[in-house]
Amino acid sequence: MEEHLYRSLEKNREIIKNGFGQSVDYFEKDINILGHRALIIMCEDLTDITNLWQVNLRPLNNLKSDFTPQQVYEYITQNTTIPFNSQAADTFEKVQFFLTAGFTLILIEGVDKALVAPTQGYPARGISSPEAEGSLRGTRESFCDTGRKNMALIRRRIRSKGLIIETMQVGTATKTEVSIYYHRDYYDEKMLKSIKKHLKDINLPIITESGFLAPFVDTTKGSVFSAVSYTEKPDVFSAKICEGKIGIIADGCPFALIYPFLFNEHFSTNDDYSQRPYFVSFTKFLRYTAFVIAIMLPGLYIALADFSPESLPEKLIFYIFSSKESTPLPLFAEAIIIVITLEIIKEAGLRLPQAIGHTVSFVAALIIGDSAINAGLIGSAVLIVCAVSTIMSFVVPSFYEAVTVLRIVFLIVSGVFGGLGFAFCCVFLMLNIVNVNAAGISYFPKITAENKGELTDIFLKSSWRSLNRKKR
Repeated sequence: MEEHLYRSLEKNREIIKNGFGQSVDYFEKDINILGHRALIIMCEDLTDITNLWQVNLRPLNNLKSDFTPQQVYEYITQNTTIPFNSQAADTFEKVQFFLTAGFTLILIEGVDKALVAPTQGYPARGISSPEAEGSLRGTRESFCDTGRKNMALIRRRIRSKGLIIETMQVGTATKTEVSIYYHRDYYDEKMLKSIKKHLKDINLPIITESGFLAPFVDTTKGSVFSAVSYTEKPDVFSAKICEGKIGIIADGCPFALIYPFLFNEHFSTNDDYSQRPYFVSFTKFLRYTAFVIAIMLPGLYIALADFSPESLPEKLIFYIFSSKESTPLPLFAEAIIIVITLEIIKEAGLRLPQAIGHTVSFVAALIIGDSAINAGLIGSAVLIVCAVSTIMSFVVPSFYEAVTVLRIVFLIVSGVFGGLGFAFCCVFLMLNIVNVNAAGISYFPKITAENKGELTDIFLKSSWRSLNRKKR
């Protein structure tokens, strides 16, 4: 049960001040409004003092009337042009929320509500170009760390009354504002209720980014794939909202969640909709091919070279065996070491500062790519196979986590059981894909006569004119 504000100014002051303890950014000042005692409270570093004085306090000084405290409150909110928030702070929990969001509160003696002045002025990173999602054409804007600015980016792109934005607080300690976006003409009501329920059930003390919310939104179990995806581009986010998906953005995080995000959507980019259909069809084929190679190539190579060399061309067999004879480790052990080493190098380059990260990559290339081969520690053939597989995993970056895990699974099982193990892993891969429950929607497109037209656009690319005719 939320505790309501009291009519006693001193009692409200004491409870609010005790709630913030000895925090140095808590500020309060006694003032007089129309002959009645009042109190201004704010968090200094979150508030624009100039805006507070010019827009709110100076007009208050010019008011003259003989009102009771309650009449003063009603007169200010209903009969003046001073831009106080329409939502009053009538509980101590709301007081805490507004203060930590950069608002200034004015409490009047004899009134059990606080005036809320929109004076936010906290430091925030501006809108910049996207770093994780490059594109040749389209917008150069990306989400920023401020949830309210992100709302403006979406509202500017979806200018219809159908866009609905709801907010809730998640995190028992951080009280992070989480925004839920959907279009009321396209969304699924049952899915939205399920997402809201899961978010309300979160009992974590800290929510600092959208990634904390993903496991609660997508409840799929037993699969390395997920029906939740991330984007830092407002145009991509807006397009998915208009497709009937649900978007979620946590305040303080420049990455938004999209749910449900289907398997084939990972192989499409924003550039696909501004390029010629024949070229997009070709690049889609490359992405699907790269996805398969990234997962299967090391395992397939080990299964054939160690268990079924007779299935390889004669010249390739000779090259593989000469490479194996010149190195001290078995082929399977070499592949495991190289794959893990490449992941360590990638992680080091990612976590270090950019200038040092480039140096680490360069030194690692010299040590692994040249010195290790010349010293006879590893074979060049297995290094090429593992390196190609790693490079292919960057073609579809949203699948990088799943691809990395599956590559190691394929490699280990194929190295132990050969071709039978590789076949088992292929079945395992398909089960992982179809096991994802995307809110009752098929995660992997079903191949039927009814959706023949959709499949054409999923694996290839239809022209805009063709798609426009299908929508009629």
